[in-house]
Amino acid sequence: MGIIRRLILLFYVLIIIAALIVCAGVCLNLIPTNVWQNNLNFIITREETLGALAAMLLASLILLTGVFSRSKGSSVMSSDVHLEVGKPGEVKVTVPAIISVVERAAITVSGVRQVEASVQRQDGQVPIKIRLTITLGQGFSAPRVSEATIAAVDDALATALELTNVPVEVKVNEVTHAIIEREKRVV
Repeated sequence: MGIIRRLILLFYVLIIIAALIVCAGVCLNLIPTNVWQNNLNFIITREETLGALAAMLLASLILLTGVFSRSKGSSVMSSDVHLEVGKPGEVKVTVPAIISVVERAAITVSGVRQVEASVQRQDGQVPIKIRLTITLGQGFSAPRVSEATIAAVDDALATALELTNVPVEVKVNEVTHAIIEREKRVV
């Protein structure tokens, strides 16, 4: 849920809570009958009431669309991955750590200009699948770069995390002749 929908939900819930408190006051006779009837008659005759109802309807529709929308990559994992359970204990690695290892390995391949990785769940021996979207440099062979990228990722996963036979899917998103500037890192 995006920040806009969260803000709309916040104000929407606050208005509903205020309306519930007023309704409870009326039901428990804490607010005298003549007071709430006079105020209700006044509120119904105001033009602003129609605007407030329209705003509530719009907020309801926006929140309703959030219920039925699918997020981009709904099967992308966001939790920990269990690598090993045994005598030393349970070893867990976060998905951002896996993505970092994969992207660093893939960007070292000649011909790869930019990399975006995602980790997805799958059933079987290996609980994850790696999906790479790369920007290919002009003049490089997509099949060769793809094979080299898969080999580099496999080697990095085996070395850093002792994960072997992880399925890696490479998708060439763009072919560019420009050299993409990367952030300079101090190690």
